[in-house]
Amino acid sequence: MASINDLPNNILLELFSMVPARELLLHCRPVCSLWRDLIDLVSLWKLKCQREGFIPKTWGQPVSDWKIFYFLCSLQRNLIRNPCAEEGFEFWTLDVNGGDEWKVEDLPGDHGRVFPNSHVKKYFVTSY
Repeated sequence: MASINDLPNNILLELFSMVPARELLLHCRPVCSLWRDLIDLVSLWKLKCQREGFIPKTWGQPVSDWKIFYFLCSLQRNLIRNPCAEEGFEFWTLDVNGGDEWKVEDLPGDHGRVFPNSHVKKYFVTSY
């Protein structure tokens, strides 16, 4: 009877590249020495970085550890909902609203300053 380990290494790497990283390390890596060695390969983590869009396929910069690079890139998402006030105060709770109160303004705002990120169209302001 054939085993999954009978598949060529490049096929196993292709399969592993589609498994979530946490599952790879916690559940797949301890299965056997073949899987451990494949999961530790630089090529797997570079492929995962490409698949997740962390790097373009033509990436030319050196990376000392692709596994660490992958995990650091995966943490680079903003966990705050509505950070740029596009939805007003949705997902925000105002604990204190003194002075002239919190407001949402459209850029460039009353002061005429352009924000460095062109995707940001609104922002939170207060008199404090």
